[in-house]
Amino acid sequence: MRFMPLPGSMRQPCASPGRLTEMFYQTESYDDQHRPLHKRALVYLPCGYDESPEQHYPVLYMMHGGGGDENEVFGGLEGRSGFKAMLDNAIASGHVAPMIVIAPTYTVEGFEAARRSIDVAVLLTHRFPTELTRDLIPAVDAAFRTLPDRRQRAFSGFSMGGETTWSVLANASREIWCCAPLSGDYWIKGLKGGKDFPAETAAALVEQLHTSGAAPEDVRVLAFTGDKDIAFEALQPMVEALADTDFFTLADQPDGGNLTWCLKENGWHTYDDCWEYLFLALPHLFGG
Repeated sequence: MRFMPLPGSMRQPCASPGRLTEMFYQTESYDDQHRPLHKRALVYLPCGYDESPEQHYPVLYMMHGGGGDENEVFGGLEGRSGFKAMLDNAIASGHVAPMIVIAPTYTVEGFEAARRSIDVAVLLTHRFPTELTRDLIPAVDAAFRTLPDRRQRAFSGFSMGGETTWSVLANASREIWCCAPLSGDYWIKGLKGGKDFPAETAAALVEQLHTSGAAPEDVRVLAFTGDKDIAFEALQPMVEALADTDFFTLADQPDGGNLTWCLKENGWHTYDDCWEYLFLALPHLFGG
């Protein structure tokens, strides 16, 4: 996929904005202790949601980066991050159909070290798909007017959220169709596994997909980063290794295969770049 910069109009306040709210749901630690947990997520509801009670919407789950929490993607309920303005304008301009966006967190009570320790964060990102499928998706479908179909659900994330996205692809393909990892590789074979063990990482991911019962036509992956991004040296070889497997077909456009790669020249490891990637990904997140 060719990178295109975000139009300046997408950064301006929108005359038809959606609104941000919050939701709470019950989950557990999904470790040997099985501790019950009460968690929070931010929710974006598109303009017109309250006025059209008969309409149902696809859902994008968007995960934050390392050291963050559920407030980071949108910049809290005030929408300070720039993501909300881009999303408002993308919907209002017809670039993408209205959608609900859920901003959760992989961190859980008792694992505050995840904000400082990569090892702890990876442990939680690899547990998150279980929480997503067993607890968060059912809670979202019960609380909001969603389209409860896997082809109407997508998952994306930046940096450590990108690593989470690969984990969701590997373990939750029955519930999620499209995954868009942004500047993050999969650490199933170790930290920066995409750089140090690209073939092994790709093989492990494909094995997980086969174990889950997924076929190539059941998934879509849109991977993005920049050539100045710290994730570039790991994500590019991982994508190339995935393209060498029998499961993935690399294509310039999402409709041409189940793996699309987009590289931004002079792109850095920032959320501002992340919003540009998401703008390009938005029209391709959901199936018919």
